[in-house]
Amino acid sequence: MSVTLSDIADIRLGHPFRGSIKAVDDGDVHVVQVRDTDESGEINASDLVITKLTGRKKPDWLQAGDILFVAKGAKHYAAIVDDGALPGQSVCSPHFFLVRIKPKKHAVALPAFIAWQLNQIPAQRYFFNSAEGSLYVSIRKQVLEDTPLVLPSIERQRQLISMQLCALNERKTLQRLIENRQQQINAIAKNELEPSRATGRD
Repeated sequence: MSVTLSDIADIRLGHPFRGSIKAVDDGDVHVVQVRDTDESGEINASDLVITKLTGRKKPDWLQAGDILFVAKGAKHYAAIVDDGALPGQSVCSPHFFLVRIKPKKHAVALPAFIAWQLNQIPAQRYFFNSAEGSLYVSIRKQVLEDTPLVLPSIERQRQLISMQLCALNERKTLQRLIENRQQQINAIAKNELEPSRATGRD
């Protein structure tokens, strides 16, 4: 089934912060910024800025299944809010569009699958061709709303998501092996090459 993103999801900008987002010692709101996401679709919640919100606008608290789409910058990609991944009161910065699957569409569209599809070549080609600006490239809301999507069966969506998770886990495992090997090499180099350790050798 072919649809556009606006057929299955509501789309709005992230929280309208004015200026830079400043950390507050006694803050009670966590903020997801672009630096807290990566192109694999994951959110790193370990270093979120904690602040306080001002103004009268009621916050759109992030919830499991929300999709954060990076709308401004050199790269445009989607990250998924996993269940339990974020603190209770969290918002996203206005550099994102907050994409939330409509309640009546959960039967045909899994949030994780939609986030994954937005990061694949067909959608990425669409964003590349539709982006505006030269030095500071951005995707307009209308462009995101009109993103063409394909919805296979829910079972197939689950299969594709599972494959993606396996690929991510494999990548993380390989990265850990690479880092461990580099640590070993660094330790060997330090032992073999430091002058104090080399003294007295032929």
